[in-house]
Amino acid sequence: MDARTCALALKSLVRLLARGLPARLLVLPSLLRNERSAAALNAYVARRARRLGVAVPPDATRLHAVPPGAFLLAKPALRQDPARHLRPRRFGSLLRNTIRTSGTSGSPLTLVQSLGAVIREEAFIQRQLRWIGWRPGQRRAWIRGDLVCDDRPQDGRYWRRDPVGQLLVMSSYHLSNATIGAYVAALEAYDPVVIHAYPSSIGAIAHWLEAAGRRYMGRALRGVMTSSETLEPGVRAAVMRAFGVLVFDWYGQAERVAAIGTCEHGRYHVLSDYGGVELLALPDGSSELVGTSLNNAAMPLARYRTGDVVRVGDAVDQHASCPCGRVFPTLEAVIGRQERILTLPDGRIVARLDRVFQGSGLRLLEGQVRYHGQARFTLRVVAADGFGSRDEAVLREQFLQRVPGVQVAVERVEAIARGANGKFEFIAVDG
Repeated sequence: MDARTCALALKSLVRLLARGLPARLLVLPSLLRNERSAAALNAYVARRARRLGVAVPPDATRLHAVPPGAFLLAKPALRQDPARHLRPRRFGSLLRNTIRTSGTSGSPLTLVQSLGAVIREEAFIQRQLRWIGWRPGQRRAWIRGDLVCDDRPQDGRYWRRDPVGQLLVMSSYHLSNATIGAYVAALEAYDPVVIHAYPSSIGAIAHWLEAAGRRYMGRALRGVMTSSETLEPGVRAAVMRAFGVLVFDWYGQAERVAAIGTCEHGRYHVLSDYGGVELLALPDGSSELVGTSLNNAAMPLARYRTGDVVRVGDAVDQHASCPCGRVFPTLEAVIGRQERILTLPDGRIVARLDRVFQGSGLRLLEGQVRYHGQARFTLRVVAADGFGSRDEAVLREQFLQRVPGVQVAVERVEAIARGANGKFEFIAVDG
């Protein structure tokens, strides 16, 4: 094994011991009992709420509206004073880690997670994988934002095998018309039970397969799991045609206050044992998700406005109508997480660049990627005190690791213009 593969295997082993096994043995059995029993679900939610000292709606099988006049925690307030929401260390939250995320807003957010929250997150993912048909020990493929190869690997492999996690980890940054054929061949040879990918990544592969007049030939595949970007109906349909399996879309966020999973009948289920979810009605008939943490004893956020939008439709309170029989409430669609996707002149697909603005010690308040065409980019940043040439160099390096062979500059600005909704485009295009 080369150095990258060894590092990947070591990281996977640590994750298995610290997260995977505890999640499977200690948490997952309770989550499985919640699926088809309203009594078990409500008792579990009440128990978790008492343990974390938060209030959540009493009936976890229904969708609830935010009560009039309720205090809501907004993202700017959390960003400005995260320490206000931090709980003292105590049994159950002694071990914790701090993460910084910019999401699709480009504005860093500091969050603290207990080890228990990390383990529980893993258990919920494992339950979603079970809904797809995967079982521990079976193979998976992963096409997301991981740096697993050189800019131009000499052996033509844009992936690495993780022998510990039974995982084929593929780069989402090297997908293009020139390379997708090799990706497909590697996937078919590895023959995973589940492919977990960004919608933009798996959608590009599906469209390539359709243009080539062929379908994916792997025999073991039970489903494709998408996350981190909005899954558009056209992309879902293309993936299902090209791969011959259902698409299971997963919604979550770094703040860990709400999660939505997809069952084998294609319905979106609000996982009310993950977080206490309430809906804030919007003028256009959609709703914003408001969530209360049931997992993170280090920083349990209450009635947090996620900024992500869903459409309830006729699905409200009709969980019994889902053929899967699960008691979680259902939604018609998840319509948040809109982000621009770029195609470079050489055919590479560029999306999910938020990690460029993450990293220990980066002194910035906000960041935006601006594309000028012809593989030329500018990273526009609102700098914090102390931001200097080192920070600029780190930003350029982190960008070129993900999008090699392009021109990139860093521009300091006083502010980034917002739209009518108070947000700015994370990836903006000239013209």
